[in-house]
Amino acid sequence: MKTITSRPGLFTVLFLSLALAGTTVAASAARSAPGRSQFRVDAKKSRFIVETETSGLSSMFAHDHKIEIGGFSGTASFVPGSLSTGTLEMTVRADSLKLLEENNLGARQAIESALREDVLEASKFPEITFKTRVTKATRRGDGTYDVRLTGELRLHGVRKQVTIPARVSLEGGALHAIGTFEINQTDYDITPFSFVSGTVTIKDTVVLSFDITADAV
Repeated sequence: MKTITSRPGLFTVLFLSLALAGTTVAASAARSAPGRSQFRVDAKKSRFIVETETSGLSSMFAHDHKIEIGGFSGTASFVPGSLSTGTLEMTVRADSLKLLEENNLGARQAIESALREDVLEASKFPEITFKTRVTKATRRGDGTYDVRLTGELRLHGVRKQVTIPARVSLEGGALHAIGTFEINQTDYDITPFSFVSGTVTIKDTVVLSFDITADAV
């Protein structure tokens, strides 16, 4: 089991984001606006992942980690035929991160506890939110859309504008979005995770990916 001896920074997120990512869509005012299509993210059909990379003496003492965000919700709204009118709101529970691909139960529990309590400080900052301000969409030849969502990401008590790229499709009354983006932990006053007496650290940049399904409401 890995020994964690220094204050962890982030494994992160969250993402989504979507977010992304994570990642979900719509503004409150837009939900009730006439002539708009409304969607609600289905967390059971969706996935939001955070990936970290180690540095320092990582090849000797540690490995990269993959973290799943389990608790997120969101809504999306747009005028039919024009995704550029889209709005998105997403909320992630900071205490819902779960370490994947770690067979050592003790190490997994220690890292998950550090993420909640020391990294994201979930009791102090229980939610991570993303709200769009501007949406740009380009239709592709296959009928899908390349979308860029620009909005405010609130993480660990810090608010910053971010742009999240996504590939969006509309099929059978459902909206489907996939994408990947990066954030720097230190931009949100988060100290990168470190362990083994500080000889191994998690790199500042973490990668968030999402595969989101939202159903029409």
